[in-house]
Amino acid sequence: MGGAGAHTGDGGTPLSLCIVGCGPRGASLTERILANAPARYGDRPLDLHLVDPYPPGAGRTWHTGQSGLLWMNSAADQVTVYPDATVDCAGPPRPGPTTAAWLNGPLHDGSYAARRDQGRYLLDFFAAVTEAAPASVRLHLHRARAVDLRRGADGRQQVLLDTGGPVHADRVVLAQGHPDVRPEPAPPGLTRIGPGPADPDALERIPPGAPVLVRGLGLVFVDCLALLTEGRGGRFTGPPGGPLRYRPSGREPRLYAGSRRGVPLPPKPAPDPAGPSTGAEPLRFAGAAACRAALARPGADFDRDLWPLIRAELGWWHYRALFAAGTDRTRMTWPDFDAQYALLVTDAERLAKLAAAAVPDPADRLDLDRLAAPLAGRTFAGPDDLQHRLRAHLATTLRRRTGPAAGTERALVDALRRTGEVIEELWRAGDLDGTALADALRRFALGTYLSSGPPPLRAAQLLALAEAGIVTFVGPELRVETGRGAFRATSPAVPGAVHEAAVLLDARLAMPAPDRLADPLLRALWDRGELSFAPGSEGAAVPRLDGPALHPVGADGTVHRDRFVLGPAQFPRPHANAAALRQTDALARRLLGDAAGA
Repeated sequence: MGGAGAHTGDGGTPLSLCIVGCGPRGASLTERILANAPARYGDRPLDLHLVDPYPPGAGRTWHTGQSGLLWMNSAADQVTVYPDATVDCAGPPRPGPTTAAWLNGPLHDGSYAARRDQGRYLLDFFAAVTEAAPASVRLHLHRARAVDLRRGADGRQQVLLDTGGPVHADRVVLAQGHPDVRPEPAPPGLTRIGPGPADPDALERIPPGAPVLVRGLGLVFVDCLALLTEGRGGRFTGPPGGPLRYRPSGREPRLYAGSRRGVPLPPKPAPDPAGPSTGAEPLRFAGAAACRAALARPGADFDRDLWPLIRAELGWWHYRALFAAGTDRTRMTWPDFDAQYALLVTDAERLAKLAAAAVPDPADRLDLDRLAAPLAGRTFAGPDDLQHRLRAHLATTLRRRTGPAAGTERALVDALRRTGEVIEELWRAGDLDGTALADALRRFALGTYLSSGPPPLRAAQLLALAEAGIVTFVGPELRVETGRGAFRATSPAVPGAVHEAAVLLDARLAMPAPDRLADPLLRALWDRGELSFAPGSEGAAVPRLDGPALHPVGADGTVHRDRFVLGPAQFPRPHANAAALRQTDALARRLLGDAAGA
């Protein structure tokens, strides 16, 4: 453990860095520190402390002891933690296998690894990079939870652990991932589960046949479904490539589920038969240079100046894939359409007229508003009408994402990812102010919804569960109230319909309001005013940071320049100059370079 003296930089008292949280993000930062240390810090002594109660590399989410029913929602051949040669970073690359190549075995739904197998991959990654650590780096693993972060009399930081401590550090990185939420107490006689990741022990306590209200139709909901159905002995049957039927075991509860949109996440598009793309094709209209030029206009506004470029980019990728899919779905040649599209790029009304003239089926035209809110403005005659319409919607969405139209779906998802990376790059470079960033987050909620769904097989299973009556949809704009002896769920889209249950399952990974943080370290910093939060969506809050430097900002405006917040991120994609790896490389060099006086 590092000493109490201040770092001298002359080979005396070692520099001490501490990373709180060593899941994939903390492990990636560890790899980048070790890779950059020889050139950035020389052979001077360096103490690197890693604090996590879970195995380093895998962390909590990817621990290897969890059920095999819990899958990743990213295709295994599109997941890596190794920075390959395409990553634009100053430190040396470290090529390595994707999850699929490392596992070299069967995958669920043909493409997806179980989370416990991803954990094995991450453990192997961590072991490989730490075994090759420079001799000047002393690695300290603390299998403990950090409960506070204070400053000593000498100005150095002290990370307090639930097993003792403290760990003395010159610089501290907070990389705990999605923060836990303190559960709200349920009224007497009622049960509340969540919010947070699927909790197998809590779900096991739900009695067979019991009605359960579910708030959230995203990935946590998908995990809970697997544990409450197949995990209780149910089976899915059906011909290969055909519709599924669910054979209940009799131990399942009855789930009444809703959310703000009222519809589940669309599944991931089926993989490209030609294999994953390894190129990084430039964006046509919304590249970083074009976006910066738009921001340079006097009085620039995200919605007025940047969003039209992004919307045009999404449309161009969508229509290019549509034209490539076959001439029977279009009335125009691609060169003619492309030329006219480029002339009308920021004129949404004329672009819509061009699409109507070139694409006969309205379902083939890109309508972002319809995709973002499929049930907006709809009213249903009753619960049965809603179930019929939603099952049809699920079947149509599944067909479009796995059938001949999957190419356009893949193109749209890829374009959302690529344009989202541009926006992140602009933010990290300081080109977006707080207002523009808030507008971007609001707009790109669409990207999260359209691109973060489960494997197609999980969507097919959900449809089978809905047809079997295990899952009943409540509707959009879900409202949950506590009535006499029960939770009550309603939707304004289904007037008069009320669903009651003694169990409420909050199947969400929402960011908590500051006063509901369960992480003791974050809560202690907030209580003392050393960490402040910016307003997020739906009453949540996100740490306020000093721009791309990732320093947390206190309630009084103090920027804590020896602290960094490395938030959660999606797994990097191979051969794609992944933004997450560029970020950890830049942070590693900042930690080493700042400390060395570079």
